[in-house]
Amino acid sequence: MARRAIYIVKIEGLDISSVLAPILNTLTISDKAGSSSDTANLEIDDTDGRVIMPRTGVEMQVLIGWEGEGPVEVFKGKVDEVKSTGSRGGGRVLRISAKGVDTKGKAKEPQSRHMDNMTLEAALKKAGESAGVTSIKVDAELGKIQRDYWSMDAESFLHFGDRLAREVGGTFKVRGNEAVLSKRSGGKSASGKEMPTITATWGDNLLDWDIAPVLGRPQFKEVRGRYFDRKEAKWKEIEVQVQNTDATATLTRRAVSADADEAKAGAGNDKQDSEDKKGGGSVSIDGSTQARPEGKCILAGARPGIDGEYRIESVDHSLNRGGGWITKLDLKTPAKDVGTDGRKKPASAPTAASPAAAQPAPAAPAGPGNPAAPAFATPTQRS
Repeated sequence: MARRAIYIVKIEGLDISSVLAPILNTLTISDKAGSSSDTANLEIDDTDGRVIMPRTGVEMQVLIGWEGEGPVEVFKGKVDEVKSTGSRGGGRVLRISAKGVDTKGKAKEPQSRHMDNMTLEAALKKAGESAGVTSIKVDAELGKIQRDYWSMDAESFLHFGDRLAREVGGTFKVRGNEAVLSKRSGGKSASGKEMPTITATWGDNLLDWDIAPVLGRPQFKEVRGRYFDRKEAKWKEIEVQVQNTDATATLTRRAVSADADEAKAGAGNDKQDSEDKKGGGSVSIDGSTQARPEGKCILAGARPGIDGEYRIESVDHSLNRGGGWITKLDLKTPAKDVGTDGRKKPASAPTAASPAAAQPAPAAPAGPGNPAAPAFATPTQRS
């Protein structure tokens, strides 16, 4: 028996799922690694104007799941935009968009200040106080980074956190009143917990894939950072080797760093960027709330050279009345063995001059394809 997707949508704490059930066209949620804000979008058939337009700035919460397993929270934020469209022959549609960051809040307000002799964690918390961000979690290793001088020159808390993340090799995310700075591609949350691993298997939950396991342009063999040594009164360079690449080009950072530690951190971030963009793509699977940005996805059954482990860059959930629930994963940072077809080559390959020796092309992987999923329902509509 086919599974049915369920959902719960709350606005200002009020569950409006039963009202939405007959008129909701699509429900989409997007969760990306880094500073990009989480988003949720509702598209509603507004023919009869049944839904009262929510005010911007009010809280919105979305939970989704499979019937029998229970829904899980996948989004919490504030309504950012409400738009109505319509035409004489095309009907009326109401679109409600929400973001994980309060776009009216003080987190986007520019600050001008400096903080001396602090750790990264202390500096970020100091900036967060003025932005109204009360809970800040920082990776233990990154949080210990010490600098003589941290500055914000007409820079918002959002931009400050994102800049620091780029400098030290982290990812920065703000959700409501909580900010998180975690280690990039570390596979762990800021609190040190392992991120979930998702398996996408052909013939089971894998619906489609679009992947280039190796890309040449983003790859470098090493990264160089430049800084001025005040004690020795001369310019110096730091070199960081990029892993799992056969590139020969060297990337020299344009920005000059203040000291050796900053140069090393910046070069390390560019090194990670080269490794992340070595290859990637996307897969679509049956809906899953286990998928998280910075977690791992193991692809199985696509083909040799494509199968293997990738890092999840972003997660997009899509529910619609006719297609059930699909989760799309954007993937980067392929594992070392991805991109190599390890099968042995035949002893002698057929040539164009001997068509009788030609071999038929391999058949496409067997599987159930992508059958249409059943319509989703609220928890109160289970049959």
